[in-house]
This record gives sequence, C-alpha cells and structure tokens, in this order.
Amino acid sequence: MSRVRTLRAEPLLIPLVVAGAVPAALGLWLPGPSPPGPDGLRTTAGPVLVLLGAWMTADAVDRVYLRQPTPLGDRPPQQLVRSGWYGVIRNPMAAGMTLLLAGEALLWSATAVLVWAAVVLTVSCVTTARIEEPGLREAFGEQYAAYRRAVPGWIPGAARTTGRRATHRRTH
Repeated sequence: MSRVRTLRAEPLLIPLVVAGAVPAALGLWLPGPSPPGPDGLRTTAGPVLVLLGAWMTADAVDRVYLRQPTPLGDRPPQQLVRSGWYGVIRNPMAAGMTLLLAGEALLWSATAVLVWAAVVLTVSCVTTARIEEPGLREAFGEQYAAYRRAVPGWIPGAARTTGRRATHRRTH
C-alpha cells in the first residue's frame, strides 16, 4: 500500500516569505546602484544563483517537511535526512535561501536585499548552532555525529576539523 503525500502549506511559508516576499518588497522599494562589474556578470550570475538557491531550498523543504511528518519549530525530524542536498552540506535550506537572495540582489541591483541575505545567514547560523544541532544530537546521537563528521555544514567540500582528516593529521 503506498502512502499518499499531501501538500502541507506551513513548511512553504518561511522560504516564501524570507526568500520571496521580503526581498521582492526590498527590491522594489529600496533599489540600489548597479553592482560593480560588467552587466553580463549580473545578468548571468543572478539567475544562476537564484535557480541554484531555489533548487537547494525546495529540495531541503521537500526532504525534511514534505516527505515526513516533521513538525515546524525546534523539534527534529523523525528521520535524519542525509540524501539530496543534505548529502552535500548539512544546511542546504539556509544556504539555498542565502544564494537565492544573493541572486535576487544582483538581478534587482538592490543592496537592501544583500543586507537581508546577510541577516538571514546570520540568523540561520545562530539557530543552527543553538537549536537545530543540539536537537539533532539529542535525537540521533552517534548517527548524527557520524553525519556531522562526514558532511560539511555550509560549504561543499570544505575541510572538516573532526573525523578522518583531523585524525590523519594528528597521527602522521
């Protein structure tokens, strides 16, 4: 018997407001000067960042909130998600929204949207460190610890200070 997935609106509200409504308002009300550099860079990099960020965010929301009955708030999901973008970085939803916002800032030449992206990233980093990671450690124990050692937090391929690489450096 297959399980029927129903679309839950609540998980979609935060990304739509944070990466949609707020930057749209800021971009329309507070446009800034064009960023330095050729216009081709802005018109190429902007859409690429928007599409990559939207893909990361949508994939993360789908895997955490739509594929399992994960509550919103400070409680961890029922299952530790390690697939999709979660196999590349541990925080693809926040990283995706930040990339999406950076792309919007380029497209709209809106410094205010870039400032908003910095605020979103800062809040995400603090929330991750103070709420999400402690909750995941408590809920999943060694399974989360192993995932944390294997997958970087924010930047794909970033060197980690724990796990095999750190052990290798200490012993050789």
